[in-house]
Amino acid sequence: MDFKKAVKIAGAFICSLLFIHFFDNLIININGVELALNFKLAWKGSTSIVLPPLGVLKSATHKAPIQIKIILQNINLDFIKSILDSALDKQGLILIFKKQFYKTLNALVVKTLLLGFLGGAFGGIVFRLNKKEVILCSFIGLAIAVFLLTAVFATYNVDAFNTPEYSGTLKAAPWIIGLLNKGYAQINELGKQLKKMSDNISTVFSQMESIDPIEGNSTVVKVLHVSDIHNNPAGYDFMEQVVKNFKIDFIIDTGDITDYGTPLEDVIIKDLGKLSVKYIYIPGNHDSQSVIDMLKKVKSVFVIDGKMINIEGINILGFADPASKTGDIETPDDTKIMEQNAIIKNFLNTTHNKPDILAVHNPRITENLSGEVPVILNGHTHKLNIYESKGSVVINAGSTGAAGIRGFQTNSDIFYSAVVLYFEKPQNNRKARLIASDIIKISNLRAGFQVERIFFNQNQGGVNTP
Repeated sequence: MDFKKAVKIAGAFICSLLFIHFFDNLIININGVELALNFKLAWKGSTSIVLPPLGVLKSATHKAPIQIKIILQNINLDFIKSILDSALDKQGLILIFKKQFYKTLNALVVKTLLLGFLGGAFGGIVFRLNKKEVILCSFIGLAIAVFLLTAVFATYNVDAFNTPEYSGTLKAAPWIIGLLNKGYAQINELGKQLKKMSDNISTVFSQMESIDPIEGNSTVVKVLHVSDIHNNPAGYDFMEQVVKNFKIDFIIDTGDITDYGTPLEDVIIKDLGKLSVKYIYIPGNHDSQSVIDMLKKVKSVFVIDGKMINIEGINILGFADPASKTGDIETPDDTKIMEQNAIIKNFLNTTHNKPDILAVHNPRITENLSGEVPVILNGHTHKLNIYESKGSVVINAGSTGAAGIRGFQTNSDIFYSAVVLYFEKPQNNRKARLIASDIIKISNLRAGFQVERIFFNQNQGGVNTP
């Protein structure tokens, strides 16, 4: 074979590699999970699992110069649930997925071999080789595909995923692993506690009404302030019990209903539709635009950002956390916080209809607004706090979800907390007034709950302990 033909055959060899690099992909559905699989040439062999928009999990799983990328496209949650329900145990679940997985693997192997063969043939035709040489190039391309596949499977090490590299918000993956090991047990335990405590909470509330009655009960509006649920389903159980026992008129949530702000978290959000009252939502830094869009679709939910709404005669002004508009879950920097503060100040200075409640996620945004609004609600810090400043009552509900995943990763007792606010309805020329609040806390680690009532100075808005 002369040098010229050898160069052409080498070109056909490269064509087979290019065919594999650019065209070796599949869209597959494995029992309700839609995935995109890609084989691409790379300097180092690895497997990447891409979970948009969370990030990438990557491991050096093999020695062949191939990058395997698995991209999560979609999940049919109802179908997955039916599969989980039909699997009697872990072994049964493995068997359900195993057959489909091997079918997919076989399809990818066949496609890789075919691409190698066709790439070699295409290269031979492009370089104008004769018929025998085109056939030779085809089989060289096939041999290349066989070599690459053999090198991948022969050196593949599943255990490499024990120490993967994380990028994006998946850097928090150790929290998720801890949740699997510890969190669900705590969620279930708290659910049992709530059922047992429901009647007790109701009894304590009745006793409080006889000891420390709220004047003018017929004109009182009961508002439940919650915050920072962070995907914890027990937080919804908690809210449901409080709404039921305290006969709540509506709820204000000051943000971070999810942890990573992804569409995969919509199962948690759907629980809001089961609540019997209106739900006012102010997005936090963990709430992405996709989460906010899903919340807007829930009939009983009202997402407010830069506007004021009136419910039961109470004016509520809310501003979303700046991070909720960027897709970044990190707390906004000082510049963003000052910008948001200036926007709120301008709103308060230019509106004729003053708010009774100002609700934001991060308390730093309203640090210098005391005295401007009678009641300021916030969250973010996961620490329940009530204080009076310059005639304003500032309330942080703490974390109604006990900090979510973070709460499961600590041995300290982070409380499930919420605050019930009692407003006297506006009458004649008088605006709505906050007259009392009930602080409700449930332990994350031990059975029991705390309820504390605080009365406020009706003339000045100050805090009076009974």
